[in-house]
Amino acid sequence: MKTLKTDMPSAVMHILVGLILMGFGVTVIVYFGIEDKRCSAEVTGTVIRIETQQIRSRTEYRPVFEYEYNGQVYTFNGYYDRSNYYNVGQTKTLKINPDDPTDAHLSQRSNWYAYPIFIAGLGMLAFGIHTIKKIKADKESAMY
Repeated sequence: MKTLKTDMPSAVMHILVGLILMGFGVTVIVYFGIEDKRCSAEVTGTVIRIETQQIRSRTEYRPVFEYEYNGQVYTFNGYYDRSNYYNVGQTKTLKINPDDPTDAHLSQRSNWYAYPIFIAGLGMLAFGIHTIKKIKADKESAMY
């Protein structure tokens, strides 16, 4: 049987890490929800060039899109990625802010990864709370 000294720091650490993971998950989910509400108009963007940047020994690629909204042409710099998923001339759906058409993002961006992170945090929090309850119960039973 472990002692109170070794179990309590572990339980507290599980709770802290769980809260951090849950906070990150909620932040990402809320951020994407706000962004999707703000950028409610959809337009078709065409890749006009692929920009590259060197980071140490690897190359990252970023598509630059051109799109039209209310008769005006705008450009949107995509996100750098290790893989080049785009070709010049390729089209993608972009979501833009109708009040500020320069505010755009790729519509297929997803926050799916936030849900497992949130659930993992919830599990760590529950484990930490369970451990603390067990420590208190063991301590009380040892008193009698």
